[in-house]
Amino acid sequence: MRKVEQIIISIAFSIILCSCREAYTPPAIKASVSYLVVEGIINPANDTTTTIKLSRTVPVNGAIGTRAETGAKVTVESDANASYTLKEAAIAGTYTSSAPLNLSQTGKYRVRIITGGNKTYLSDFVPVKDAPPIDTVSYTLPPDGPHVFVSAHDPTNNTRYYRYEYIETWTFYSHFESTYMVLNMHLVPRPLAQQIHMCWQNANAIDITLASSANLTQDVVNNTFITSVPAASEKLKIRYSILVKQYALTKDAYNFWALEKKDTEQLGTIFDAQPSQIPGNIHNINDSTEPVLGYVSAGRVQQKRIFISHNDLPVLWGSDDFYKPCYMEPPGDPHNPQDEVLITKVDYSEFYYGSYIPTGIAYISPTGDTTFTGAHRECTDCTLRGFNKKPYFW
Repeated sequence: MRKVEQIIISIAFSIILCSCREAYTPPAIKASVSYLVVEGIINPANDTTTTIKLSRTVPVNGAIGTRAETGAKVTVESDANASYTLKEAAIAGTYTSSAPLNLSQTGKYRVRIITGGNKTYLSDFVPVKDAPPIDTVSYTLPPDGPHVFVSAHDPTNNTRYYRYEYIETWTFYSHFESTYMVLNMHLVPRPLAQQIHMCWQNANAIDITLASSANLTQDVVNNTFITSVPAASEKLKIRYSILVKQYALTKDAYNFWALEKKDTEQLGTIFDAQPSQIPGNIHNINDSTEPVLGYVSAGRVQQKRIFISHNDLPVLWGSDDFYKPCYMEPPGDPHNPQDEVLITKVDYSEFYYGSYIPTGIAYISPTGDTTFTGAHRECTDCTLRGFNKKPYFW
């Protein structure tokens, strides 16, 4: 009896404690500050345009991570007083030169930004530092999935500091293939140009990858880890590609990215290093106290692409679990809208108004009436989460 009383008292005490708690919103979350974010590199090459991306930070509890900075005037300036204009592209907040800048390798360059709010930002002048060619992009096959590595060297021993980015591309299929489509309120064969069964998807690097040979006799970076792909990932189901980009950095730029890497990837407990203010090389010319996020460099970028086919991998690698709801049993269960169903002529409105997409002909009656099969759009239209135009490099 005594034990029961102790339990009751403990529960009551816990309820009182919980009822006294008040929600606390840290000042950092409530803050509405919006800092300019500058991404990109001044490319001096005569065969590649220069692109600078501008965005703004949003509150920590915001629905999105950044928002595009549109309507700005962006120019690249040289220490010889030359100026090159970048125009805003179709993608909001992206500013690109109309042609390669073809800059002098011995000059120094900076970016000038005048925002729509009439604030002016300048980056520091930086020298041109071209990346050497990538030697190899390779991968190993441990049990958890492919691990991708890059190797490079500079025979002149002038690079020393490297940064890497990558873009992943892979093929995937919808669970059902639609061979018919709605046109002028009729069902007609779907042309190949409008197929929605085979798609591709891209993903950009989210980690900061750096390498340095500063402490080595030779300027060599060997088997730098780039990323890994989980063995069960849909990316490995058919064919996967990764394009690795290599940048050469100055020591100052390397230190900036190293600090950025520490602050974004190594925090999480009270025992970790605490966040620091990351000093970039971009400044508000009228307010030196305003933080501006980013670091502008100049130099030619090197890149190399590899492909990994499902045929090169263990048989069970690569998953289609995304479409698991689309093949639940029993087939055609009316209580499971994901399954493929039969659609008769009187039910064609299911196709017309988007509830289902026609997948094929089930049968034609003696009177000429056609019964089609149909499936939920999420199980049939791969363009809901990808694009159906084959990439030029595929």
